[in-house]
Amino acid sequence: MSDSFRISQRLSYDGALCTIRYIGCVGDTKGEWLGVEWDDVLRGKHSGFHQGRRYFECKIPGSGSFIRPTRKPDTSLSFIEGLRKKYTTDEDPPGKHAEIILTANKVFEEIGFEKIIKKLSQLQELKIILLDGLRIDCVDDVEVIRATCPNIEELDISRNRFEKLEDVALICSALPRLHALRISGNRFNSFGVSDGNKSAFSGITSLEIANVLLDWNELSQLLSLFPDVKTLIGPHNELSSIPSPHPFPISVTALDLSYNTFPSLSSISALSSLPNLTTLLLAHNTISTLTTAPGTTFPTLTRLDLAYNTLPTFTALDALPPSTPHLTSLRISHNPLFSTDGVTLEEAHMLTIGRLPACVTILNHSTITPKERENAEIWYLSRVAKELSTTTDSREAVLTRHARWDELCRLHGEPAVAKEAADEKILAARLVDMVLVGLEKEVTKRVPRGMPLSTLRACVGRWFGIDPMKVRLVCGGGDEGDETVLGGPEDTKEVGLSVEGKSVRIRVECA
Repeated sequence: MSDSFRISQRLSYDGALCTIRYIGCVGDTKGEWLGVEWDDVLRGKHSGFHQGRRYFECKIPGSGSFIRPTRKPDTSLSFIEGLRKKYTTDEDPPGKHAEIILTANKVFEEIGFEKIIKKLSQLQELKIILLDGLRIDCVDDVEVIRATCPNIEELDISRNRFEKLEDVALICSALPRLHALRISGNRFNSFGVSDGNKSAFSGITSLEIANVLLDWNELSQLLSLFPDVKTLIGPHNELSSIPSPHPFPISVTALDLSYNTFPSLSSISALSSLPNLTTLLLAHNTISTLTTAPGTTFPTLTRLDLAYNTLPTFTALDALPPSTPHLTSLRISHNPLFSTDGVTLEEAHMLTIGRLPACVTILNHSTITPKERENAEIWYLSRVAKELSTTTDSREAVLTRHARWDELCRLHGEPAVAKEAADEKILAARLVDMVLVGLEKEVTKRVPRGMPLSTLRACVGRWFGIDPMKVRLVCGGGDEGDETVLGGPEDTKEVGLSVEGKSVRIRVECA
């Protein structure tokens, strides 16, 4: 039975794709096994190990398992068989109308479906074909493909069982109008293409290669065959850095490298040599810094997506303008900097605008109006001025954290910086430093004296993860004298009228 299988063979079981990595005995069990690496890591049980011994390697840890050769895999299809399976309906007798029952009293009859089916069945007229996930693993005669569907312009053969790039080249060589190709989710083990088919990909301007898990040598071989690609989509490929020289064609204008593992903008610095790159999507990586090597710029980049990364503070944004001088659109939502303690989402939005140059006119898919930018920059200047007046750091140290200070002062005028006495009097008089302790947790907050006790209870409930209606706040007790329960009938009373001094320690209980 195992004679019908081979290493690196692509199979699928109940629609789940896998690659054979091992054939043979396992431990002291009887009979032979197939060691397979599943495309879906959730189906895996290990990484090729059994009882401390490694039997095969997995590209993604935890995606391997052993199955018996007697288990029957899904039947395979050729390209034309998959095409006909998807776009023809030989099972449906012509002239038959089906009833669609919506309710017990309403029955409708299909009208016009025959015309749609007839049009779809005319494969020669199809321009867009989606054959993803159909278990295709072999190619028909090129002339048969050319005669069957000569007008295809966009082709999706993702998540099939192709093992050789040569097979994809044969299909493309029969489609003279093809300009968009998706081969995501295929796991090729051969990238050799015969001389006669090396020009098969020359007309492709849009290429999707998500989740192909190629090393740089393999990726270089593949991309060298696509000299005219302008849009390249490559998420989910476990990429953590771009080598120099890189394999990307100089024709690329839009590059999607989302869902990889790049740690910083410097890890993709090599892409700055792409002379036509205008769009770069890096969402869902692990980028925490935006600094690049001195002199590194992306001279043509106008759109950058950094959403769902790990940018920690707003200061990180100051490194972006020098490397992206012509950036007009930026997306940085869902980064830790938007969760900065004490900063609302509205304030975070204004802080971001204030730190970005005026050439950025779109932030997180929203257009920044001139008035919005002016308000944000003036508000940002006021925050810097407040920081200058309250910090013990030197003026130079503070302004190194705010790269646009001089520029914004020239635009809007330098705000007055009143030192300690006035601000201390105003701020200290309005705030109470609270240490809230209880439920195995301690939280320190500065609370406005004018805050109602009902609002304080709601905030404490959120900070401690309990129902605000069950929050019980106890002030004093122990060496400090009698306990005082805050809240209750006096929920509308202000905090400043319930506690004394500039700081207070409060015990939090869950009633």
